[in-house]
Amino acid sequence: MSATSLPTGAVPTGRVPSGPAPTRADASLLRFSAGRNPLDPAADAWLKAGLATALPDLRMDALFAARPELFRSAEHLVVCLDASADTSAGAGLDDRGAGGGRPVAVLGASWASTADGERFLHIGVQFVARDLRGGAAFSASWLALLDDVVSTTEFPRISVLRTYNPVAYCAMRAYGRLPGAALYPDPRRERRDARISELAARVARAVAPGAPFDRRSGRLAGIGVPTDLYRTRPTSDDDLVNTHFARHTRPGDRILCMVHVRSEQTIQAILDGFSQRHRSATQQ
Repeated sequence: MSATSLPTGAVPTGRVPSGPAPTRADASLLRFSAGRNPLDPAADAWLKAGLATALPDLRMDALFAARPELFRSAEHLVVCLDASADTSAGAGLDDRGAGGGRPVAVLGASWASTADGERFLHIGVQFVARDLRGGAAFSASWLALLDDVVSTTEFPRISVLRTYNPVAYCAMRAYGRLPGAALYPDPRRERRDARISELAARVARAVAPGAPFDRRSGRLAGIGVPTDLYRTRPTSDDDLVNTHFARHTRPGDRILCMVHVRSEQTIQAILDGFSQRHRSATQQ
């Protein structure tokens, strides 16, 4: 288990940082990687208990019962810790030298491929405690995840997320609408990019084999487990995105969100954007 942190403002601009930055002065990150630093059963139990407490608006216990290997199956996993919290659930981590604190956010991803051999990074885990959403936890987690992914393989040209949450879509949209990148779906565009729609259909078959898929909206019908994970329908600050999700999903459905990066310059812009967003959040 690896616990690392940098002083606030230490995230360099223009490249993936050599280590993750904290979400705030009293927080740190844990990074797990399949094969190199796997999440052991004790840490998995600690993480689940902490997130069930941190996310009362979601039925996390039902999620863990239905998908017990959710965290341990991720190739790359980043956990944000609130080190200021004194909780008995984190005490076991101290015994292994990883530091105390409670988990307040987690981000996990694994590589996958379409039947045509197109490789993509599937973001299968993205949770942030309610009182930290929109803050530095998101950017710090993503910087650490990209650092781990790039250091072991390469920058993901295609990133994919299945979600019922418009906020998660808007987070991907922040870099998916950069020049040199294509975003799917995009409710603001009347004319759709046929190439990315076709790619989305191939990706949908890879991440949800056999599930009904609506290419126009991105809807994957009935794949959410548990169906009632969200106690209420989540909303973002963008009414158009909220309308898209409300119109095309019901509990148990997910929207396939995807970003296809098509230029090297866009990769650099994405990394710069995460670094700048993190600095802005930590200075608030």
